[in-house]
Amino acid sequence: MSSTQFWVGALVPPLVKWANPYLKKFFKLNEFDSETRIRVSTKQYPIYFGFLYGLWVTALLSSGFAVLIWFMISGPAFFSGKSYAIPVFLGLINMIGAWFILGALLDFIFWQISSENFRDYIKLKLIKSGWGYDIKQQIVTLFKIGFIYYLLTAPIILYLLYFL
Repeated sequence: MSSTQFWVGALVPPLVKWANPYLKKFFKLNEFDSETRIRVSTKQYPIYFGFLYGLWVTALLSSGFAVLIWFMISGPAFFSGKSYAIPVFLGLINMIGAWFILGALLDFIFWQISSENFRDYIKLKLIKSGWGYDIKQQIVTLFKIGFIYYLLTAPIILYLLYFL
């Protein structure tokens, strides 16, 4: 394991846990009520729900990596005459944005096509992970965070596109 993997693994989970109450307050997220918490925790779920949930998370993570890889492969054709680092940095910036925007879109699609029983399983996983908030509010919040993220990174993107 590289030192980067170690530091990301050591710092990101505590950062997310620290930011959770602030994000809840800022975006006015509603937690699941006690009735929902009890209902989803007492149900029995099929074993394959764990596999389906893993596919869901993999699809979310893959959306950002697909954007990064696209920039790394196609970027030199679009930015000919510029350093290869520019499409890589643009890919990294857009990878994070894709995790928010495309992740919210994928969450919305997956949530719509899921059965009620699988939705309860997702709620249980969210509660166990400490993000026991209404999924529809989470989707809207991801879009908002993605929009804010692109507003904040727009100067960096413009600098990379036009001044380097």
